[in-house]
Amino acid sequence: MPAASGQPLRYGYSTGACAAAAISAAWQALEDGLTRTASALSYPLLFPDGLRRTLPLASWQPGIASIVKDGGDDPDCTHGALIRATVRPAAPHEAEPHDYLLSIGSGSLILRASGGIGLCTLPGLDCEQNRWAINAGPRRMIADNLRAAGYSCGCILAELSIERGEELAAKTLNSRLGIVGGLSVLGTTGVVRPFSHEAYIATIRICTRSAALRGADTVVYCTGGRTQTAAQARLPHLPPENFTCIGDFIADSLAAAEQSGIRTAVVACMPGKLCKYAAGYANTHAHRKEQDMQLFLATLRRHHRTTAEQERAILSCASVRQALACVSLQDRLPLLADFCEQASACFALHAPALRTRLLVFDFDGTFLLEHPAPAEPCHP
Repeated sequence: MPAASGQPLRYGYSTGACAAAAISAAWQALEDGLTRTASALSYPLLFPDGLRRTLPLASWQPGIASIVKDGGDDPDCTHGALIRATVRPAAPHEAEPHDYLLSIGSGSLILRASGGIGLCTLPGLDCEQNRWAINAGPRRMIADNLRAAGYSCGCILAELSIERGEELAAKTLNSRLGIVGGLSVLGTTGVVRPFSHEAYIATIRICTRSAALRGADTVVYCTGGRTQTAAQARLPHLPPENFTCIGDFIADSLAAAEQSGIRTAVVACMPGKLCKYAAGYANTHAHRKEQDMQLFLATLRRHHRTTAEQERAILSCASVRQALACVSLQDRLPLLADFCEQASACFALHAPALRTRLLVFDFDGTFLLEHPAPAEPCHP
């Protein structure tokens, strides 16, 4: 993906890769009894794809190593975070209830968090309930790299910490997912791809699965912060955990709800996204999909006798907001209701077993309509 300057965006490394590098380096220095000089502060880390990539360390001495996470050009609150590992000989009985005990050859590793890393308190995530929020991918990377470095017998204790981790976690979804007290150590591949759509979709899936595991039969997918605020005011009986911002990823979100066993997905949106849903777009990003003004005009003709001048004005519009300004106030709600019908039919193609509802809000967050209309009035 090119940057605005024409230069390619830099890939970075996940918290899991950084943790694996710090632990492996700390153990290797403990074995060698060496303190590295500034010129040697880099570690050749083995990644799940079989390649080794060199990660720069911030410090490296026997039993202790630290690394500053470089997320590349991906906007992430953990970019620049200091991750520290301390490693020492131990015995298996030293493992505490929240620790992981990993087998490596004939040896074992007690993996513990000592600050800035959260505790997983709910089921359904990639870290185990009532254990530290260190996902399975990073745990495998840690074990694989210790094995590759020569560790194969005895028992060691590795303690991980992330400086200011609890403060940084407030900028993430962790509290909603039941991870308390800090960040999660994440990363399936170890590599952070800039502006990764896969990461966003994975987050939507996690939030949906988490809601389902809590017993929710309804999730509310919101296209952004304003629609989420408006939808929460409209549906005050639903807990905050049932609301998820999905951005442009409508098809993946609906599929996630169906796969998680959710019965009803409420989609909260504004007219612009609604028209793209009606056009059948699976991804509504503005750079990928322009508005279908021919569809807008064809739908309007079913409810209103248009003039040639009005049609030319609509077809020249770049946005639905502009196009709606060409439609009389009394014709806007029937038009939007028709779009809801079309959107619902498209939703059924993405998730045929899922019941869907639409909440449509104006560009300032004012409620416009619900589809299908509720059996009883819903008051904000």
